[in-house]
Amino acid sequence: MTIWARIAELAAAQPDLDAYVGTEGRRTYADLFSDVTAMARRIKESVPRDHVVAVSGQRGYGTLTCLLACLATGRVYLPMDERWPTHRVDLVVSEAGAAVVLEVAEDATVRVVPVPVAGSVAPHTGLAYVIFTSGSTGTPKGVMVAETVLEERLSALLPLLAEHQAVRFVLNTSISFDISLVELLLPLLAGGTIVCPPPLTGDPRAFADFVSRHAATHIQGTPSFFKLIEAFGLMLSKDLEMWCGGEALDARLAQQLVDRYRTVRNFYGPTEATIWCTFHTLTPDALGSVGLPFGGTAILAPGASAQSPGELILAAHGLAAGYLRPTDDEGRFMELAGHGRVYYTGDSGYLAADGRVHITGRVDDQVKVNGHRLELTEIESAVESHPDVRQCAAFVVAGSEEGSPKLAATYVVNGSVSVRELRGHLRRILPSYAVPQQLREVDAMPLTTAGKVDRQLLRANLSAASETERTSGK
Repeated sequence: MTIWARIAELAAAQPDLDAYVGTEGRRTYADLFSDVTAMARRIKESVPRDHVVAVSGQRGYGTLTCLLACLATGRVYLPMDERWPTHRVDLVVSEAGAAVVLEVAEDATVRVVPVPVAGSVAPHTGLAYVIFTSGSTGTPKGVMVAETVLEERLSALLPLLAEHQAVRFVLNTSISFDISLVELLLPLLAGGTIVCPPPLTGDPRAFADFVSRHAATHIQGTPSFFKLIEAFGLMLSKDLEMWCGGEALDARLAQQLVDRYRTVRNFYGPTEATIWCTFHTLTPDALGSVGLPFGGTAILAPGASAQSPGELILAAHGLAAGYLRPTDDEGRFMELAGHGRVYYTGDSGYLAADGRVHITGRVDDQVKVNGHRLELTEIESAVESHPDVRQCAAFVVAGSEEGSPKLAATYVVNGSVSVRELRGHLRRILPSYAVPQQLREVDAMPLTTAGKVDRQLLRANLSAASETERTSGK
């Protein structure tokens, strides 16, 4: 049974139950079915089957109806955060060959904007969605996921909700981040309710009050998100089940979460593995693992050990169909003897004797900042696109919170450019989370003995300069 067919079946069985509760009001399953059906009619009039529909908006009821209407009509869902700069929106829409953009307003109304496409765009048969990640060439990469693979992944996650008779899952994540699909679809497949509070960063107290008042049972977020909950001193119910993933979970935060909440699960999975592919239920004596694979995914780490980690390779079920640009598949999606088509993650780690997966870092220049996957080369390309910048090196430094990473970049100029001007340039071409929080001009890039940019020295010099400025009161 397809995702939409299952939700439609539940809507017929429990029409008066709340499917969604948000700051804009409540919607029953009957309301949801009616609104999705109406949206599906509009999409059918504008877009051929198996073609891409871009959805621009923030988390909420309007984006939910657009997603479900795409699934109901066999159109390919392409989520875009409405806060993205125009440059990125245009690039993504063009790359995906989207036929229309559905612009979702705060009141959940939807404007259908046709996209002029040169020539004919080939259909993407069987895809559920395309979602863009940072690209090593400086251009975002579109990851294609088949509907059957999405269905299998969600079906494998559903048993984790079984102990709750009335699932009420918080909708917390930007729609441009693939884990939002768990929050938008899984509670409905369980016959439960999506709870959409005000943003945590906008009004922490209102967020906590909404979550408590509407008896949420599950919250999903990155470690950075849970650190904010701690920093704001929010007192949430100890019976909440916390799902954590998207970046490394440090031992200190893991211990805090286990001490405070009854159930804490740590998830792992790149976008190319369809949201999550491993999970671990944390206990006081087992905090450091991302657990065992599920949903038929196999994880390989040939020759790797705790003393000598290696690159993790994903195989079997759950893999994406590939990238929109086939050339991006090279070095990532490959054939491996005895395992067929596999995905080389770029993550470094090993499998313990009990089969549990441990992540130790990266084997390339990709980083995770506040849950967002970023290629440092994309950041460097953006900085170097300024006409007065000759060279750039991007890297991650420690943030004010323990274990909280912060994006930084140093650059060499041809003439003169202020930090303010450069930051404005970057905001026009990168999403806000990809703009370095620290920018510093240097006379020249230091090199290692191998002739490569010495990022370690740059990182140390930047940290030392920041500390000097802090202590001197600058």
